[in-house]
Amino acid sequence: MKLTLTPMQSRVLAIALLLAVLVFLVVLVYLPWQQAHRHYDTAIEDRLDRTARYLRIAAQRENIKANIALIRQRNASRHYLRASAPALAAAEVQQMAQAIIEANALQVESTQIAAHKDDGLRRKIAVNFRLRGPLPAVQKTLHELETTLPYLYVDNLVVRSSVGRAFTPTPGVQPDVLVQFDLYAFARVASPALKKP
Repeated sequence: MKLTLTPMQSRVLAIALLLAVLVFLVVLVYLPWQQAHRHYDTAIEDRLDRTARYLRIAAQRENIKANIALIRQRNASRHYLRASAPALAAAEVQQMAQAIIEANALQVESTQIAAHKDDGLRRKIAVNFRLRGPLPAVQKTLHELETTLPYLYVDNLVVRSSVGRAFTPTPGVQPDVLVQFDLYAFARVASPALKKP
Protein backbone atom coordinates (compact mmCIF):
# COMPACT_ATOMS: atom_id res chain seq x y z
CA MET A 1 0.00 0.00 0.00
CA LYS A 2 1.47 3.23 -1.16
CA LEU A 3 0.94 6.34 0.92
CA THR A 4 0.43 9.45 -1.12
CA LEU A 5 0.34 12.86 0.41
CA THR A 6 -1.38 15.87 -0.90
CA PRO A 7 0.75 18.95 -1.49
CA MET A 8 -0.71 20.53 1.66
CA GLN A 9 0.13 17.46 3.75
CA SER A 10 3.63 17.42 2.30
CA ARG A 11 4.17 21.05 3.34
CA VAL A 12 2.86 20.39 6.84
CA LEU A 13 5.10 17.33 7.16
CA ALA A 14 8.10 19.32 5.90
CA ILE A 15 7.40 22.12 8.40
CA ALA A 16 7.01 19.54 11.20
CA LEU A 17 10.32 17.90 10.24
CA LEU A 18 12.02 21.32 10.12
CA LEU A 19 10.66 22.16 13.58
CA ALA A 20 11.84 18.77 14.88
CA VAL A 21 15.33 19.41 13.47
CA LEU A 22 15.35 22.90 15.06
CA VAL A 23 14.26 21.51 18.45
CA PHE A 24 16.92 18.81 18.14
CA LEU A 25 19.57 21.46 17.37
CA VAL A 26 18.41 23.57 20.32
CA VAL A 27 18.62 20.57 22.65
CA LEU A 28 21.91 19.39 21.19
CA VAL A 29 23.75 22.72 20.82
CA TYR A 30 22.09 25.70 22.50
CA LEU A 31 21.23 24.20 25.93
CA PRO A 32 24.75 22.83 26.62
CA TRP A 33 26.22 26.12 25.38
CA GLN A 34 23.88 28.08 27.70
CA GLN A 35 24.74 25.81 30.65
CA ALA A 36 28.49 26.19 30.04
CA HIS A 37 28.03 29.96 29.73
CA ARG A 38 26.24 30.04 33.12
CA HIS A 39 28.95 27.85 34.70
CA TYR A 40 31.74 30.14 33.48
CA ASP A 41 29.85 33.27 34.56
CA THR A 42 29.53 31.82 38.07
CA ALA A 43 33.23 30.82 38.11
CA ILE A 44 34.30 34.30 36.97
CA GLU A 45 32.11 35.95 39.62
CA ASP A 46 33.52 33.65 42.30
CA ARG A 47 37.11 34.39 41.28
CA LEU A 48 36.46 38.14 41.23
CA ASP A 49 34.93 37.96 44.71
CA ARG A 50 37.87 35.88 45.99
CA THR A 51 40.37 38.30 44.41
CA ALA A 52 38.62 41.24 46.08
CA ARG A 53 38.81 39.48 49.47
CA TYR A 54 42.50 38.68 49.00
CA LEU A 55 43.19 42.30 48.08
CA ARG A 56 41.40 43.48 51.25
CA ILE A 57 43.48 41.06 53.32
CA ALA A 58 46.69 42.11 51.58
CA ALA A 59 45.86 45.76 52.29
CA GLN A 60 45.94 44.96 56.03
CA ARG A 61 49.47 43.54 55.87
CA GLU A 62 51.24 46.61 57.30
CA ASN A 63 48.73 46.87 60.15
CA ILE A 64 49.20 43.19 60.98
CA LYS A 65 52.99 43.55 60.90
CA ALA A 66 52.75 46.48 63.31
CA ASN A 67 50.54 44.44 65.66
CA ILE A 68 52.97 41.50 65.58
CA ALA A 69 55.87 43.82 66.39
CA LEU A 70 53.85 45.29 69.28
CA ILE A 71 53.12 41.81 70.66
CA ARG A 72 56.80 40.86 70.43
CA GLN A 73 57.71 44.00 72.38
CA ARG A 74 55.35 42.96 75.17
CA ASN A 75 57.56 39.91 75.84
CA ALA A 76 55.03 37.09 76.11
CA SER A 77 57.66 34.84 77.69
CA ARG A 78 57.20 36.66 81.01
CA HIS A 79 53.84 34.86 81.37
CA TYR A 80 55.56 31.45 81.29
CA LEU A 81 57.83 29.72 83.77
CA ARG A 82 61.54 30.08 83.05
CA ALA A 83 62.30 26.36 83.34
CA SER A 84 60.77 23.90 80.91
CA ALA A 85 61.91 20.66 82.60
CA PRO A 86 59.00 19.36 84.72
CA ALA A 87 60.95 19.06 87.98
CA LEU A 88 62.57 22.49 87.68
CA ALA A 89 59.30 24.13 86.63
CA ALA A 90 57.47 22.54 89.60
CA ALA A 91 60.22 23.80 91.92
CA GLU A 92 59.78 27.27 90.42
CA VAL A 93 56.01 27.15 91.11
CA GLN A 94 56.66 25.97 94.68
CA GLN A 95 59.24 28.69 95.28
CA MET A 96 56.94 31.46 94.02
CA ALA A 97 54.00 30.14 96.04
CA GLN A 98 56.11 29.61 99.16
CA ALA A 99 57.22 33.26 99.18
CA ILE A 100 53.59 34.48 98.97
CA ILE A 101 52.34 31.94 101.55
CA GLU A 102 55.05 32.85 104.07
CA ALA A 103 54.46 36.58 103.55
CA ASN A 104 50.82 36.03 104.59
CA ALA A 105 51.75 33.91 107.65
CA LEU A 106 50.06 30.70 106.50
CA GLN A 107 51.32 27.24 107.43
CA VAL A 108 52.05 24.74 104.67
CA GLU A 109 50.88 21.32 105.76
CA SER A 110 51.85 19.50 102.57
CA THR A 111 52.75 19.94 98.92
CA GLN A 112 52.64 17.39 96.16
CA ILE A 113 53.79 17.72 92.57
CA ALA A 114 51.26 16.43 90.05
CA ALA A 115 52.13 14.90 86.70
CA HIS A 116 52.77 17.47 83.98
CA LYS A 117 50.68 17.62 80.80
CA ASP A 118 52.06 18.67 77.43
CA ASP A 119 49.79 20.53 75.02
CA GLY A 120 51.68 21.37 71.85
CA LEU A 121 54.44 23.82 72.77
CA ARG A 122 53.07 24.39 76.29
CA ARG A 123 53.56 22.27 79.39
CA LYS A 124 51.12 22.47 82.31
CA ILE A 125 52.90 22.15 85.65
CA ALA A 126 50.71 21.58 88.72
CA VAL A 127 51.47 21.44 92.44
CA ASN A 128 48.91 20.51 95.08
CA PHE A 129 49.04 22.62 98.28
CA ARG A 130 47.44 22.04 101.67
CA LEU A 131 47.53 25.13 103.94
CA ARG A 132 46.25 26.26 107.31
CA GLY A 133 45.59 29.79 108.48
CA PRO A 134 43.01 32.51 109.10
CA LEU A 135 40.47 33.16 106.33
CA PRO A 136 41.51 36.78 105.55
CA ALA A 137 45.12 35.63 105.05
CA VAL A 138 43.92 32.79 102.80
CA GLN A 139 41.91 35.26 100.69
CA LYS A 140 44.88 37.59 100.35
CA THR A 141 47.19 34.68 99.46
CA LEU A 142 44.87 33.35 96.76
CA HIS A 143 44.54 36.84 95.26
CA GLU A 144 48.31 37.33 95.20
CA LEU A 145 48.89 33.90 93.69
CA GLU A 146 46.55 34.61 90.78
CA THR A 147 47.87 38.12 90.09
CA THR A 148 51.58 37.36 90.00
CA LEU A 149 53.83 36.92 86.97
CA PRO A 150 54.37 34.41 85.51
CA TYR A 151 50.68 33.56 85.71
CA LEU A 152 49.65 31.04 88.35
CA TYR A 153 46.18 29.49 88.36
CA VAL A 154 44.30 28.16 91.39
CA ASP A 155 42.10 25.15 90.64
CA ASN A 156 40.11 22.58 92.66
CA LEU A 157 39.92 24.86 95.71
CA VAL A 158 38.52 23.30 98.89
CA VAL A 159 38.15 25.36 102.09
CA ARG A 160 37.22 23.58 105.35
CA SER A 161 36.72 24.87 108.84
CA SER A 162 39.14 23.52 111.43
CA VAL A 163 36.76 24.00 114.35
CA GLY A 164 33.77 21.92 115.44
CA ARG A 165 30.12 22.95 115.54
CA ALA A 166 30.19 23.70 119.23
CA PHE A 167 33.07 26.16 118.84
CA THR A 168 32.64 29.46 120.66
CA PRO A 169 34.61 32.19 118.89
CA THR A 170 36.87 34.46 120.86
CA PRO A 171 36.31 38.12 119.95
CA GLY A 172 39.05 39.46 117.66
CA VAL A 173 40.56 36.03 116.95
CA GLN A 174 40.04 34.39 113.56
CA PRO A 175 39.84 30.58 113.65
CA ASP A 176 42.05 28.75 111.18
CA VAL A 177 40.68 27.15 108.03
CA LEU A 178 42.14 24.25 106.07
CA VAL A 179 42.69 25.03 102.38
CA GLN A 180 43.58 22.59 99.64
CA PHE A 181 44.07 23.56 95.98
CA ASP A 182 46.01 22.82 92.84
CA LEU A 183 48.30 25.60 91.68
CA TYR A 184 49.41 25.38 88.09
CA ALA A 185 51.39 27.39 85.59
CA PHE A 186 52.59 26.93 82.04
CA ALA A 187 56.10 26.46 80.72
CA ARG A 188 57.22 26.51 77.13
CA VAL A 189 58.39 23.23 75.68
CA ALA A 190 61.41 23.45 73.41
CA SER A 191 60.48 22.47 69.87
CA PRO A 192 62.17 19.22 68.82
CA ALA A 193 65.28 19.71 66.71
CA LEU A 194 64.95 18.72 63.08
CA LYS A 195 66.82 15.52 62.37
CA LYS A 196 69.31 15.66 59.56
CA PRO A 197 69.12 12.80 57.05
